[in-house]
Amino acid sequence: MIGKLELKLACEEELAYQMASLFHGALMELLPSEYADKLHLSQLHPYVQHLEYRDGEWYWIVCALNKEAVQIILHDSLWNLESLNIKKRDLVVQVVQKNYTEISYKQLMNQFYEEDGSPYIQIHFMSPTAFKQRGKYVFYPDIRCIFQSLMNKYDAAIGKDAMVDNDTLEQLSQNANVIRYDLKSVSFFLEGVKIPAFIGKITIRMQGSQTMTNFANLLFNYGEFSGVGIKTALGMGCIKIQRERRRK
Repeated sequence: MIGKLELKLACEEELAYQMASLFHGALMELLPSEYADKLHLSQLHPYVQHLEYRDGEWYWIVCALNKEAVQIILHDSLWNLESLNIKKRDLVVQVVQKNYTEISYKQLMNQFYEEDGSPYIQIHFMSPTAFKQRGKYVFYPDIRCIFQSLMNKYDAAIGKDAMVDNDTLEQLSQNANVIRYDLKSVSFFLEGVKIPAFIGKITIRMQGSQTMTNFANLLFNYGEFSGVGIKTALGMGCIKIQRERRRK
């Protein structure tokens, strides 16, 4: 089960996507201490969160990626939330509206088996995105890093039926080509550390079999909930898929 809770915010001071790490800190304080400790010990978290600005309003969006996280984080801790205290900024943020959506992993898999996905996939990196390989930051949309990250996040949330397979990863990477991009280098500041990252859009064209194309679509559909890359629990790596694709 995957749950997504969008909280529309009101605040006297201006918010910014860089403040997502502060919202993460506030979230941890709302959770039961035992569960928060469990999350701190996990390298791949069953939740992500970020701040998003659209239509002149700020939203705090929290996604939970398994049944336990949906219940504890979204329903028990955030559902009745009316305001949030950002202690490091001495800031109180009001929650003025909530919107909740839910999808099962079975529904995601049904899309893979029942619908032929488009070979053209446009991805919008909404918040600063980066990867890490061999101790170094990768701050451009490396195809292999993208697919590997999505597969790892899927496995971490499910906890069984491992998706990560080197042969499949190689096939996905070899059959995906970036044919269009509109990207910008940015930095994400986290506790005094400046992480090099990027935001913007890319269009990927999948080649090979329809099964491989469907699998890529499945991963990116999941990525709209899980995010991609590093520090997704702290506000990085939010992606959205543009459904209306122009073919070239």
